[in-house]
Amino acid sequence: MSNYSFGTCPYNKEHRIMLFRMPGHIVKCMKNYRGPPLQTCKYNAIHRVLDMEEHLKECEDYHKFTENNSFQMALSVRAQPIIYDEDAV
Repeated sequence: MSNYSFGTCPYNKEHRIMLFRMPGHIVKCMKNYRGPPLQTCKYNAIHRVLDMEEHLKECEDYHKFTENNSFQMALSVRAQPIIYDEDAV
C-alpha cells in the first residue's frame, strides 16, 4: 500500500486520486464535466464547490489562513488608499 494521501475528484466522485496528482487531474476532468458550475476555493485550488459560503465554514485551509497572526496583523496595519482630488490641482 502506498504512503500517499488520496482525495475524491470534485468533478467525478468515482475518481480517487493521489493528492499530489489532483491539480493535473482536475484540469483534465473539468473539460468533460457537464454539471452545474463549480467555484474554486481561494485558499486551496483543488477545492471545487457549489456553495462557497458553506465550504468556507468547513475549509481547513481557510481556517488556517484566518487564524494566522500575520494575517490579522496585516489587516490591522493596512494603509488606506490615497484618493486624489482632481479639483484641487
